[in-house]
Amino acid sequence: MYKLIAYIKHLLTSTNQHGVHSPFVYDYVTKCLYIKSKHKASKSQNVVLKSIPYFKIDAFKVLSSDTQIEYLIQKTLGLKATIIAPFDLMYFDNPSVDLISIYKEQFDNDSMLLIANIHSSKKKSSIWEALKENEEVTVTIDMFHCGALFFRKEQAKEHFKIRI
Repeated sequence: MYKLIAYIKHLLTSTNQHGVHSPFVYDYVTKCLYIKSKHKASKSQNVVLKSIPYFKIDAFKVLSSDTQIEYLIQKTLGLKATIIAPFDLMYFDNPSVDLISIYKEQFDNDSMLLIANIHSSKKKSSIWEALKENEEVTVTIDMFHCGALFFRKEQAKEHFKIRI
């Protein structure tokens, strides 16, 4: 029941590209997220599969109990996870509130942290809210099925809710 109520709230408070006033986020939404996916995957997995070529990601790390995402990236995009930091993309499906401090040395200004299922439970929603408020995070994009965190020092702190 929590997920259904959270989804309705998301639909009522989210926007599409027309409500985005950040050129970085607008381009990401219109040139990546809103491009029709060719992949048979979940919404979170599709965000990963579309974001990797869009951001020209070379180094990524998957911290997930879902082994399928790493397989999909390798099969679809021909990339293998790397062990050398910093990572351009880090994918988590079971984050903790202190995730940013734990992995701080593994990402940089241009990195993207993608968190799957951010509204699947009250606990995960609370973790997402705490991660959004971290002082190092400058841009967040809540897509209901997943959320993206960016650390762009050149950009003012902004939070976006986007329908995908």
